[in-house]
Amino acid sequence: MGIRVRISIKAIDSGNEVTTAALVNSGYEVDEPEILLPRRLAEYLGIDLRPPKARVQTYETPLGIFYLIFVPRAVDVHLVDVCQRVAEVNIAVSEEEREVLISDKLASALGIQLIDIGKGLWRHRDDPPDTVRESYRAEYW
Repeated sequence: MGIRVRISIKAIDSGNEVTTAALVNSGYEVDEPEILLPRRLAEYLGIDLRPPKARVQTYETPLGIFYLIFVPRAVDVHLVDVCQRVAEVNIAVSEEEREVLISDKLASALGIQLIDIGKGLWRHRDDPPDTVRESYRAEYW
């Protein structure tokens, strides 16, 4: 099933904002908090995808090598359910992906703890131990 959380993404330069579901992907391993956006969503947010701000970066995945547009410190991300925010998050923009993906470091910074991935259950690190939250439905862009 996977775990999807409700987030708000705000583009720093344009100020445009959207609330959507995002898939927590622990296999999306990076050095700093990062979020993958479908190109359609990045354009909707008004993010400039041209140099010098943006650059092409190589990503290695189980499906092979991909070249994505990388924009450093382009968005602020807010975990809606618990009012947890992470400022100046890097983005990767994909032509192929239709769903927002949260990297391992962003999930950690947002305080997301996976309980049962197959059932879509999670909690926030500040929740009491008996709190169990359910995954949201996928949203495609």
